[in-house]
Order: sequence, then C-alpha cells, then structure tokens
Amino acid sequence: MADRRATTSDDLAALYARHLQECKERGWGSPTVHRERARNLARLRAKGVVTVSQLLEQLPTLSGGLQFFGVDLVGLCDIHRAWPVLVALLPDRTLRARCADVLSRLESRGKATEHFLKIARRELSSPTPDRFWLEAVILGLGAVNDRRTEEVLLEIFERTDLPGWIRGDAGDKLGCGRHVRDRRTKLYRRCRAAALQGVHEDSIDVQFWSMYVIGSLANDYWANQQARSRDFHVAIPKLRRIAKHDHRLAPGYWWPMSAEAVDTLACLETGQRPNPDAGERFKYSGQRGEWARD
Repeated sequence: MADRRATTSDDLAALYARHLQECKERGWGSPTVHRERARNLARLRAKGVVTVSQLLEQLPTLSGGLQFFGVDLVGLCDIHRAWPVLVALLPDRTLRARCADVLSRLESRGKATEHFLKIARRELSSPTPDRFWLEAVILGLGAVNDRRTEEVLLEIFERTDLPGWIRGDAGDKLGCGRHVRDRRTKLYRRCRAAALQGVHEDSIDVQFWSMYVIGSLANDYWANQQARSRDFHVAIPKLRRIAKHDHRLAPGYWWPMSAEAVDTLACLETGQRPNPDAGERFKYSGQRGEWARD
C-alpha cells in the first residue's frame, strides 16, 4: 500500500480520493456513505479547510457534524500527526469515543496506549468509575498486544458493578488477547472464571461476550481436548439451554444468542468454530438487537 502519511501541504480532497480508490479496489463502503463524505468535504472547503494543517488548526472549533467528520477524516486518511489534537478533544463526551477509536489506529498509538492506561487506572480506582471514559479506554487501547492492556480489559470484564454493555465491549476485545489465552497464567484463570460466571448473568451483553470469550479460550491453538473438557465442562449445560431456547438478537448484532451458543459449544467439542460461523449463517436484514448505552 502506498504511504499515505499526511504533510502540512497535503490536500484533504486528494487524500480522501486515495482512500476512496482503495475502498473501490477492495469493495468497501457504500455509495451513500461516499456521497455524504463528499458533501462534508465540500462543506469543509467552503469554510476554508482545504489542507491537513488547516483541518488540525480548526478541528476544535468546527460545528458538531463537521467536527465528527473531521475526526473520521483523520482516521480515513491516516493523518498520524493529529494525535495531540484528538487527545485534547477527549474531554468532550460527544467526541470521546470517536477520537479514542481513531487514536488507536494512528502510528502514535503507542503514546495513545500510555494515555489510555493512565485514564484506566484513574477510573478503575475510583468508587464511581465513569462508564464513558471506560468506553474510551476500551476503544483507545487498540489491538490487544501487551499484558497491561489485557489486565485492564479483564478488570473491566470482571467488574459486576459496571454496566453490562461496558463489560461486554471489554470481553469483545479480550477474546483476542494472547496472554489471557495462555493456560499457564493467572490472567487465563481469571478470564476463564469471569466468562464462566458471565454466561449465568442477567445482562445479555455479558452473556453474549462471555460465550465468545469461552470459545476463544477453548480454541485448538491454545487448548487440547483434555484441557477444554476440564476447564469448561461446567458451562456446557447452560450453553445448551441458550442454544435451544434463547433466540433473542444479541446486542448490536444480527444473529441470535442461540447461534453464538452453538458456535461456543462447537469450540468446546472440536476446538474450532463452525464454518460458516454464526455471523455468516444468519443473513439477517431486520433491526439489530437492543444496543443500550446509558
């Protein structure tokens, strides 16, 4: 892929044109989305925002819709030197999650990770953690590639005093962790215990992502048949009940809880998710499951 790192003289329209060409080559995005972005680029141009330097200078003062688009544009066009501007915007709750997500994908994500780990320590040590700062932490930590990141995600996943959707988001990312899947570690034992408890909780978010975590921990790459039987057999009756009776749509997704339970049972029995998996088997075009963010 061509180097798309932006310089002060880079034209935003040219950068986005390069991104659009990549999308067309890979079959990404929809014409409707691209048309809306083109309109927003025109709105920026009308305000005199044509170059990267102008965008970064004016991003804090743009109107709401254009500000959201400007943050998105940083991510779409790989404007890596934007990270100080995005960090400065994090206190704005309306922009926080979007800025955190983009920060996790910039070249400066190492610096961003340190910033979000500091925020995590602040919030998790508080008697009343701010759920929206924790949401930003989960997004901002990016790929799960070190033990500190996994420890933070696991603590959020374990915390029954936090909302189910926050814990579910942490479980989603935790299932990709390398250290939590090492059966020799305390992290693995804690993660397994939290997931086994989670499938019995009332929160649909926690249940769904606990099933996903169990399936990830039971993958053949990490655990042989004997280990799977020993570590997860207590979950099988509950998973079978969900597979047979719970056909609610999982939060934010198009396939039912029962389908995810079937996939998790397959992981426990064979060490592999079915092919096709739940997301591919259920071609659903209706509304997503309830996705509360209170």
